Amino acid sequence: MTTTTDRPPFGLSVSDRDGAKVFHLKGRLMDQQQADHLMQVLDDNLTGNDRTNVVLDMNELLYMNSTGLNIMISVLTRTRKAGGEVLLSGLSTGVRQLFIVTKLDTVFPITASVDEALAKLRA
Repeated sequence: MTTTTDRPPFGLSVSDRDGAKVFHLKGRLMDQQQADHLMQVLDDNLTGNDRTNVVLDMNELLYMNSTGLNIMISVLTRTRKAGGEVLLSGLSTGVRQLFIVTKLDTVFPITASVDEALAKLRA
């Protein structure tokens, strides 16, 4: 039996690759506290940088709800206003389904891997 404590918490790390910021999301993104943390890390990494491209690596993101979707839209809006682009990579079946149902798969470029996303940004 799986309990709430067995579920991995939300985690986040950031790396710089090929001139893009790669945000590695892990676990479950589903409450306002996690969303606030993600937005703070994004602000810290994107402030002062014009035209920063962002890759959201969701390879280890197991679950996301509407709070997470709102954050993704916020990241997209902020990044595009600064002249950059946001790509999603490595979506699990469940997370990908959420993007398809909400039609956000037509708004966000989705790639299979971070390497593919970076190649797309270079093209």
